[in-house]
Amino acid sequence: SPLGLHFSGGAAGASSTSSGSAGGGVGMMMLSWRDGRFSDWPVQVEDKTYRLHAFILARASMFFEKHMDMATRKEAEGGPLSKRGSDLTDVLPHSCHSAFEDALDFIYSANQAGFEAQASKALLLLKIADILQIEGLFCAMGRRIEASFAEMAPLLLEQYCRFHIPGTDDGAALRQIRDGAVDLIVRKFQPFLANPEMRTALLRLPAQVLAEVLEEENLLVDSEDAVYDFVAGRLQVARESDEGASASCSMAGGLGSDAASAGSQALAADKAEGMECTEDDRADLLWHRVRWAHLSAGKFAQALAPGYRLLSPELALHALTERVARLDLGGVEAFAPLRPQPAPTPARRPILPPGVPAPTSTEIDFCFHFSRAEQYTCGDALRSQPKRIGDVVLRVLVFPAGTDTGVARGSLSVFLEAVPQAHWPRDWEFANIRYAISCIRWPTGSGETWAAKRKSDLWTFKANRLDRGWHDFLAPGEIHRYLGPDGFVCLRGQLEPECLARTFLLSSQAGSGSYPGPNGEAAASSASRRSWAPRTSGLPAGPE
Repeated sequence: SPLGLHFSGGAAGASSTSSGSAGGGVGMMMLSWRDGRFSDWPVQVEDKTYRLHAFILARASMFFEKHMDMATRKEAEGGPLSKRGSDLTDVLPHSCHSAFEDALDFIYSANQAGFEAQASKALLLLKIADILQIEGLFCAMGRRIEASFAEMAPLLLEQYCRFHIPGTDDGAALRQIRDGAVDLIVRKFQPFLANPEMRTALLRLPAQVLAEVLEEENLLVDSEDAVYDFVAGRLQVARESDEGASASCSMAGGLGSDAASAGSQALAADKAEGMECTEDDRADLLWHRVRWAHLSAGKFAQALAPGYRLLSPELALHALTERVARLDLGGVEAFAPLRPQPAPTPARRPILPPGVPAPTSTEIDFCFHFSRAEQYTCGDALRSQPKRIGDVVLRVLVFPAGTDTGVARGSLSVFLEAVPQAHWPRDWEFANIRYAISCIRWPTGSGETWAAKRKSDLWTFKANRLDRGWHDFLAPGEIHRYLGPDGFVCLRGQLEPECLARTFLLSSQAGSGSYPGPNGEAAASSASRRSWAPRTSGLPAGPE
């Protein structure tokens, strides 16, 4: 068993059959736990009493069989008559009480082999089966979990956290499920966020478990902005639950209104993990897992905006210190008064197809997640982190659903964009910059290597001509040829070595003038509507 889900009830006692009713006869198949007809063994769960049948329970569960044996033995020995029945209120974890009726459905099922359980209750049922020693249910849920583990890891981890008591041992099988779920969430974090059900399960996780996930360097995200948005959403729904306010995730970075329903569960999960913490405690724990040095300028400005009140003064200082430590060239002297001194925070592991070399000093990589065509609308823009090459600061500008400039809707539009700096002169200009943009295709089979669609052009970047690229870099529907196994698209912009001397302001301002116009394959500004036809004599596009 890959997850180690082995029933630990032992050989003593009879177990339920894999198919047919627990009673094994036609008459028994007619019995139901719902109407209580011919009931002889009541079971109490909190304030609800189930009128059940001793023979069916004993056939299915060694727990009930032993409980009934003890009651019968006491009666035979002439001891005081004990009340017949079982009280499971304190036997089962409180979070498992809601799944007990599903366990009864299995026990009374005429076709246990065909029994199906909701993914949101699979691990709860496994826990019930383990406690009550219901081998048939344990094996059925084990198969269910193993078959869909890769798709439902957040749901399984959320269920585990609901019944786990810190400091207690849940057994090797459940520990392995928990550790395996954490590892898979780290490796599939952003794809899970794209699934509404999995995203809601992640929002319900205790803050300590989320901190364990978010601190991993190998967390699969296209940028640190995804981590920031998730933390903002998690803290917002918890805060709304604290305040009893109506749910509205206006700042949750696109997490969606259904995520707000996770607020009370998130607070309950924090308490279950032993975190009787305030909102500030949760914020401090999670915000420290954001790698502020690698956050986009827009998100960083949002975090510090007075109107949002996201960060405490201490956290704001921590974020600013991390940011400055990455950009400051003065070395450790600049932070000598601080104790402890900030350690440099590395970026998350970059997402690249196998075999693709890391970007050089003249290359800019940008990766984004594309789960479905409806994820973006025409005109939605994404930008990479800026990169300084010489004096020019550039970034990749992407419109995943295209621009409204006359090209076919759904085209992938990609540009290289200059990012003006405050110290540049008003008439700044970087003339005759030869650049290229590539979309990298992932290998689709064993032995296949990566490939790229590449386009190049020559352009003069200046204040009124900030970007240059292609509105139809990929045709509608072509993007699926370049999707990685987890739904990521990888782009690379680069400057050709021949123009490096022109990336310095002195060189560019001393140039002979701006480049007169395009001579590549249908290149244009992101804001322009192309009014010229592609020329026949262009630069080669590179390998397809």
